[in-house]
Amino acid sequence: MADNSEDKKRKAQGPPESARPRGAKQGSASAKYTLGKARSVDVVGFVEARSFEINALQRSLENARSQGNTRAFQTLPRHLRRRAASHNVKRIPARLREKALSEMKKSAQTSKALAGTDRLTNAKKSSRYKRRRARSVRQEYETRQTGKRWLETHVWHAKRMRMKELWGAMIAETPNERSHRAAYRAAKEKTYIQDVSYFRTLELVGSEDAIVGLLRQLTPPNELTLLMKPYIGGARMAPLTLYCAGSYPLSLLGPATALWEPISDAGQRKLWFRLHPANADAIKLELERVMDSTSDDNDQDIQIKDITTDLVSFELLGGQSTQMLAAVLSQTVDCADSEPSLLQIIRAIPSPAVLPESVVIALRIHDPRLEFPFKVNPERMVLSQDEQQQLQDVLLHWPDNAAVLDGQGPDAGIWDRAECASALERRTSEHALNKRREQQLVPGTKLRPDSGVDVTVPLLLVRTGPEAMLGSRVGRTANQYIDTLAHGWTLIAPHGWGMALWMALNFAGARAQGLTERHHIGFEAGLPTFPANWPGTSAYDEWTGSAATALYQKWQRRPPGKRVNYLKFGINFPFYAPFHKLLGLSGVPEAYPQVTADSLECRMKRLRKITSKKKEGCHSNQMDIDEDAELNSTVASRSSDGTSDMWLLTGELLATTAASLLTGTHTAPHEDPASPAAFLAWAAPLLEAVRSPNYKSNPDTTRDTALLQHCLVRVRLVCVGRGVPAENAPICTSLAKQAGDTIGFVMTSSFSLARGCGIAVGACSLYGLYQAWLSAAESKQQKSLRLTVQSLDGSPSISTSFVVLP
Repeated sequence: MADNSEDKKRKAQGPPESARPRGAKQGSASAKYTLGKARSVDVVGFVEARSFEINALQRSLENARSQGNTRAFQTLPRHLRRRAASHNVKRIPARLREKALSEMKKSAQTSKALAGTDRLTNAKKSSRYKRRRARSVRQEYETRQTGKRWLETHVWHAKRMRMKELWGAMIAETPNERSHRAAYRAAKEKTYIQDVSYFRTLELVGSEDAIVGLLRQLTPPNELTLLMKPYIGGARMAPLTLYCAGSYPLSLLGPATALWEPISDAGQRKLWFRLHPANADAIKLELERVMDSTSDDNDQDIQIKDITTDLVSFELLGGQSTQMLAAVLSQTVDCADSEPSLLQIIRAIPSPAVLPESVVIALRIHDPRLEFPFKVNPERMVLSQDEQQQLQDVLLHWPDNAAVLDGQGPDAGIWDRAECASALERRTSEHALNKRREQQLVPGTKLRPDSGVDVTVPLLLVRTGPEAMLGSRVGRTANQYIDTLAHGWTLIAPHGWGMALWMALNFAGARAQGLTERHHIGFEAGLPTFPANWPGTSAYDEWTGSAATALYQKWQRRPPGKRVNYLKFGINFPFYAPFHKLLGLSGVPEAYPQVTADSLECRMKRLRKITSKKKEGCHSNQMDIDEDAELNSTVASRSSDGTSDMWLLTGELLATTAASLLTGTHTAPHEDPASPAAFLAWAAPLLEAVRSPNYKSNPDTTRDTALLQHCLVRVRLVCVGRGVPAENAPICTSLAKQAGDTIGFVMTSSFSLARGCGIAVGACSLYGLYQAWLSAAESKQQKSLRLTVQSLDGSPSISTSFVVLP
């Protein structure tokens, strides 16, 4: 063992000094020095000296990893991809065109066509006749718009979203990518944008007294919004709820907004009506009918014109919407360049809810294509002492002249449609702008506006919020809604500038969404959406009828053994909310699917009914009779009254009055609380607020009782425990469903990301809520009143708290 250890030592020491070649001793010393230096390598310096090689190696590995399994168009971000990838390499970013062209040459479909030619596809050459036709892409698009209007951003949306024909226009329904939670995050924290140019705009021109007198006939008697100084001066947009003339509170038409022109002649005023397309035609017909039926000479001077196609409008929501608008619309045309514009002063607010609702800001900006693309600073803005003082002054005292353009003289801005059309004709072409960009000394430098060549664009910014969706002013109930989801801006611009502003906002970071996401954002904020949550209007019947027909057809396409047997769970109306049955009204709206009880029964049950028809007689229809009796038991005395229409409780005054009745501790003064007299005494404060002067001058107990019994009250239901209410599910007063227990129905429901539980928007009859209050008063629980939502498939019922919505 000792000999082996000595041999190992000699091998490690190497040959003896006498056997080494000449110069070996010097080499051994240098090797020891190098080895010692290697043991103390400066890692940071070593990596920095070879950082280029390391980065190149990493890029090569990444390229080799994705080179064989992804094509050029697949490497784009998801929000830049289109629904169908094009074979035109010009539609791919320049950095990827070479790779895309090489991939197309390797493709079996295009290899022969690209061999030795410059063509990019192997499509068959069109005939000489087709090549000589003088049809452009614009003409083809115009042909495809027959019967439906395309918005200016239609082509952009068609590549990224599902389009749907609604209200005579092609509207983006929902994005192709999954965006439910992303849309919620954008509306809450960042910026959400939607093209709402499909909204209708009516222009009324005439004397101020004539226009006010005309609109007073379509609004509630106690509505004085249009006569208030901020609204009649054009500084704010007025929210309105319109009815057929002389029929308040019946014959509801829907919500609308009105904006006066701030600068006009002494004898002529202009008023813009912003209407939802679902009720725009009905409101226009009603205005024309009132003008034709009146004998007042002043009303004959009013002119009504539809100017929808002369304007484009975008809606922006989210905490960063103000900051984004300030960045994109920064190049304003002001007479005093040294002073910041109003939009630049308020750019640092955390949410649009800080500003007064419905205020209007008039702007005139330079061509947004000159400084495209825009960027928003992601860091939180820090204001100086002077800027903080300016912001505080604006928040405390909003300027009255914000809706008027600053200039040397009167400037009508967007209200002058002739000037807007002239500016659109003189607009610089994209080719000319690209030539100017080529002449820039530094590539990528933004273009400076040239007053002799470039035109300016007048704009209107309206601070929108719950008032526009509710059709009434919001005061004490403002804290019910989530501010970042309910508040935002509406940008109104002249026709022809839609794509320029849309691309500027999108490249600045706004997330584009469709109609489905907009309805869900309003639902998350706790607001009713028109027309889906406005029963009693013709627009609601059309919307609900189409949705119910789609649900019924989907249910019918399923095999009989796989369908949900709704009759087994006592549901006779699973596809829509039968408010007409709830209020004791006869008939079903024509737009609704005519679903009978026989069509809902399973196949085997229908066969048993046929075989036992002689034995049971008419007993097979007992289920229908029981269901109808259940809905009509609460309205047994309503069939022989003086009114036959349902009406919806709207407005903050009526909503707060109804809420105070439901949370009050007073008791009915009658011996029998379930009698009509006791109900009339309980709802006396609400009746006093609803009745018009004509009703007050001619009191009628029967008519007043019928009016209250045909009233629907919208409520927002919040689940106390787990579960999500189903749409069209009945709302009851107790967990155990009994005959006459149904007081309402759910219209919209989903899981709320903002609240972390299931919520729903429904409508209940006022008499049903009175019954719920009576049952709670017996147990002395008026302040913790609960409602129960039954299920459609036999699952457990859900207990909910509720809030009355205006």
